[in-house]
Amino acid sequence: MKSERNSNINKKIVLQLLIVFIAALIFMSLYQFAKSYFLKDLTLIESNTITILFASAIAVIAAYFIIRDHNRLLKEINKGILERRKIYQESIFNNSLLEATLESTIDGILVINNNGEITKTNKKFIELWKIPEDIIRSKTSDKLFEFLSSNMNPTDTFLNIVKELGNKPDKETLGTFELKDEKIFEIYSMPQKLDNEIIGRVWSFQDITDRIKAEKVLRENAETYRAIFESSSDGMFLMSDVFIDCNDSVCTLFNCSKEDIIGKSPIVFSPEMQPDGRESSVSAKEKIENAFNGKPQRFYWQHKRKDGVLFDADVSLNAIIIGGKKVILAIVRDITETKRAQTIREVLYQISEAAYTASDMISLYKKIHEAVSLLMPVINFYIAIYDEKTDMVSFPYMVDEFDPPYPPKKAGNGLTEYILRKGEATLIDEKLDLELREAGEVELIGTPTLIWLGVPLKVEGKTIGVIVVQDYHKADTYGEEEKQILVFVAEQIAQVIERKRNAEAIKKFSEELKELNATKDKFFSIIAHDLKNPFITIMGFSDILLADYNELSDEERKYYIEEMKKSADLSHNLLQNLLQWSRAQTGRIDYNPGKINLKSVVKENFNLLEKTAANKNIKFIHKISEDIFINADEAMLNTVLRNLLTNAVKFSYNNSQITLAAENYHEKEIIVKVIDSGVGMNKNRVDSLFKLDTTNTTPGTANEAGTGLGLILCKEFIEKHGGRIWVESEEGKGTTFNFTLPKSDN
Repeated sequence: MKSERNSNINKKIVLQLLIVFIAALIFMSLYQFAKSYFLKDLTLIESNTITILFASAIAVIAAYFIIRDHNRLLKEINKGILERRKIYQESIFNNSLLEATLESTIDGILVINNNGEITKTNKKFIELWKIPEDIIRSKTSDKLFEFLSSNMNPTDTFLNIVKELGNKPDKETLGTFELKDEKIFEIYSMPQKLDNEIIGRVWSFQDITDRIKAEKVLRENAETYRAIFESSSDGMFLMSDVFIDCNDSVCTLFNCSKEDIIGKSPIVFSPEMQPDGRESSVSAKEKIENAFNGKPQRFYWQHKRKDGVLFDADVSLNAIIIGGKKVILAIVRDITETKRAQTIREVLYQISEAAYTASDMISLYKKIHEAVSLLMPVINFYIAIYDEKTDMVSFPYMVDEFDPPYPPKKAGNGLTEYILRKGEATLIDEKLDLELREAGEVELIGTPTLIWLGVPLKVEGKTIGVIVVQDYHKADTYGEEEKQILVFVAEQIAQVIERKRNAEAIKKFSEELKELNATKDKFFSIIAHDLKNPFITIMGFSDILLADYNELSDEERKYYIEEMKKSADLSHNLLQNLLQWSRAQTGRIDYNPGKINLKSVVKENFNLLEKTAANKNIKFIHKISEDIFINADEAMLNTVLRNLLTNAVKFSYNNSQITLAAENYHEKEIIVKVIDSGVGMNKNRVDSLFKLDTTNTTPGTANEAGTGLGLILCKEFIEKHGGRIWVESEEGKGTTFNFTLPKSDN
């Protein structure tokens, strides 16, 4: 460039001199013409002077132009020198920058000119290939390419590419080659140009082993992820503002196709949160936003299938990066069965616990009803219990929209008895119910239902009852699923019912045993004291009469005889009560109820006890109509009336009266009242009157003795008739004994 610039300057100077010379010739020609034409009359001196002046002017003018151009040329030369210096400095800088760039790049760089000579390499190139120094010093590309090829697998591919590029120097190429030590290089070759002329070729070598391995791992991970994504039994979504992808399990879970989901908004697809007690209601939008903000979400939801059916779901939302973009991975798991199993466990626990917490069988049945309601609709629910000994079916618990509780009955042909006979859970709809009735298997009892489900209650293979649910309004309320659930819990229910029945039986036996012990103690007490004392009186007075009969006056002898008579009567009554009581306790007493006119029986007992009452000047009064008939055992009724009247006489004052009244109690019973105006009793004594474990032997108003056994006997005989007995009393104001007896059927 420098020589070219100097050549241009020289050419310019020569051109300027040539122009001055031509201009001088033109001026000289003009001068000669002027001289010959205009100055021919001048002298030689004048002519030479003018010529010299003219030539000088021309010289001056030429010198002016030459000097002016020369100065301008000098400036240009100086400017060129400065530019060349700048270009040189930039060249040095660029070379340094190029050198630094070559040495700092991760690629190995190789430059080869058109003569096949190595003109440039960087250290990375030598390090990547471990190039021997002699090859680099030789600057021969053929040896270098042979060395490179010998380290590749296969060895001929690279050389073929090199040969092809030799034939097509303007071609660029990029290839990946595997080395024998399992490294992988990416090799790029492009022509080196100067002023659009190819002067050589630049090669770039990059070790991409780690990148290829990483890509392989990523690819394998992607394949693994895809395999997991597609094979997962849980529904898996990828979503941003819309659903991007989903697996096949989603389609199965939601009963829809991928076209129904992909491209749809999660907010539209998902219903609002249905709280299940474990967390407050939160919208789907808030959940997704929280997940996008890096807060993983885990919650329980009721999702809706395409057909509108809700199912319980465990949902998790997590933000992940795919292709540099943040998306949400949503996993939906159907936990309907898990939740149902958990609910069944809770129900079984409640039922089992009820056996210990329920105060009685009715409370237990109610708790069973409440527990089963957690599993299915049970508006109409009843439990039937079967007694094999009596062949009776009872319905101790029944809740129904239309029918009242069924009374106990002999096993017949109802649906309940059908389950008892089959011993299998059965789902009966209207069609099957009609078929069974037409076949004579069952008969219609109660209001017909659209669906009826009965499950036997079994203990050790023995059917003890049936649990039944039914629906009058919807035929699809119960199906196979509900039947299996009820079968599953029925075994536990049967065990609990049996355990509770046994517990109550044990409790009843315990109370009976306690009562028997009290009876025994009472019996021994009566024998030891009440029966013994009258005989002591009789024996004592007998001894006195035998020893001192002649010395005693008639009045004294009469007194002793009367006292002995009282003691004998007391002993007789006591023995009679003891015999009746013992027979009642052992179940050997005869019970023969019949139609009895109450007024006539009362009169007989008045006559029997009239002399006893007369000793205290007490009158018997009855208020009983002739048309009152009862259904009772006459011997037991006489015992009750005699004991109550005797008790009233004992605690009445002299010159008083005892009233016996009777009236209708309700449709099927008569109430009888024995009323006195005697000493009366306080509440504590009233509460203990009919208990064997307390002593009720208070002396009468005339110091009459007693055992309290008569009232116990009255209670047992009244209850034998299906009635009850109770007392109304106030201290100082008398006592009223009330008892009920069944009316006669006729």
